[in-house]
Amino acid sequence: MGRPSFKIDHKRLRELREYKGLTQADLASELCKRLDLEQDEDSRTVSYRRIEAQGKTSRKRAETIAQILDVTLAELEGIVPPDTWSYENRILDLLAEQLRQENVVLKSALDEACSEGPDSEDALASMARNVARRIEAAQLARNPGELAELSQLTGLSEGEILEPAHVDGHWLMVASGPIYTRTELVLGTAGVQALIHEVVDKHLDDFGGDGRIRMHRASPWYRLEIDPLCGRFTTWIDFVRCLPDARGLRWLKPGWRDVRLLEGPLLTWARSAANFVTGFDGSPTPGDVRRLRLQVTEYSGEPGERISEQIVAGALEEISDEKLATAQEEGNSHLVATWTLGTALQEILEPHLSAYPRQCWEVTVTDGGCALSLWPTAGAPGGPYGLRYRIQLVEVTAHGQFGEAPWRHKDREDLKQRIEAWLS
Repeated sequence: MGRPSFKIDHKRLRELREYKGLTQADLASELCKRLDLEQDEDSRTVSYRRIEAQGKTSRKRAETIAQILDVTLAELEGIVPPDTWSYENRILDLLAEQLRQENVVLKSALDEACSEGPDSEDALASMARNVARRIEAAQLARNPGELAELSQLTGLSEGEILEPAHVDGHWLMVASGPIYTRTELVLGTAGVQALIHEVVDKHLDDFGGDGRIRMHRASPWYRLEIDPLCGRFTTWIDFVRCLPDARGLRWLKPGWRDVRLLEGPLLTWARSAANFVTGFDGSPTPGDVRRLRLQVTEYSGEPGERISEQIVAGALEEISDEKLATAQEEGNSHLVATWTLGTALQEILEPHLSAYPRQCWEVTVTDGGCALSLWPTAGAPGGPYGLRYRIQLVEVTAHGQFGEAPWRHKDREDLKQRIEAWLS
């Protein structure tokens, strides 16, 4: 029989076992029971101890251990962080136990927190969240004073405090390019997005409307490619979830919560920051600006009361390849397309808008375009009042359907100003 070849994080294994309140003998017994193995207590316990000491076993045993501990196999391997909720609850249980053991420092801190309003149960849960975040931050900073204070609050040794903590998560971000360079450690997916916005938003606005954002995923790393003008002045932003330890930083595969809080919001933001976006699936949108359309939906005052829908094409398909190539070289092909669509929109929409006084109309920028609402004014004809038109930029897909297209906020604001000019 070959040697066990499947690697697991033996420190994480011990931590998970102890959190479950299991001894090595307990876990060894349950492991043999689930695998239908017949071993005496001493033999199975010795066998399990070897797994926990060496971090090696068979894949089947690793999968069974993960099931017993109620975690994913990836978490047992140490390649994804444990869920935030599980770590905060572990700290909550720890603080509750410290109170039962009459930890004077913790009781004093809790009494002070309770004096500010919340009851003791809420105050303890709030303190657990705060302590968990302090532990995570301390693992990076390693300030001796902070470690000592956390040790007094939790009853943990300094070594135990420095065992992996997963609350918001540390992320390493590296931006590089001919115009902008930056390296920074940030906390949480919110910190990742804030820094990306800071680096990218003005960078794209300084050039034409044909800026592109391309998203790449090469686990555990993410990469954004920011291309403001046809391959010139490109900036790359690489970022990865990481775990600080005594030797430096260790990369981690993002957990499911990281993915949910990062990938969707990043794609939504990109569609408002740039007019050309390639998502993590590798699909560029739009593929050709000549396939862009304005979708105009008429309502009777409420978002759920749709009356009609019209597609404004603006004869974009008649734009020649030569004219398109010139516009692309100048970095304004998207602007040419949307300006043409806006002119066609005016011909369709203006007669309907002129039926009411200017002061009755309100034009607002929305996530996907613009909206027009009608409001009552003395002497003006009756409603229906409220939402009347929603204008969104879409792309004709290969199947003849219409998919949402990126449209940066600056250009949607320009359309709003054009519509207001029609009303004046």
